[in-house]
Amino acid sequence: MMGPGWGMGWGMGGGSWLIAGLVVLIGFAIYYFMKNNNNNNSFNSSQKDSSTDAMEIAKKRLARGEITNAEFEEIKKGFYKRRERNEKDDN
Repeated sequence: MMGPGWGMGWGMGGGSWLIAGLVVLIGFAIYYFMKNNNNNNSFNSSQKDSSTDAMEIAKKRLARGEITNAEFEEIKKGFYKRRERNEKDDN
């Protein structure tokens, strides 16, 4: 004769493992899709956003001493020229 807990295999406790596994699986799926959604948005960003990012990179490089003030000014002039050209093209 079998004692309590030995009879039906999974019993009632097996269902809780199944539900916990599904919750974890759904959590991973949500994380994966949210992460990929954010990457896709940055991939499809406009030219203005990428040029603004370029200016931020130049500012950080200047702050770290990787470029001189003269090099930063050249980058800034090129940035504003491209920005003006893009604005004219948009109109």
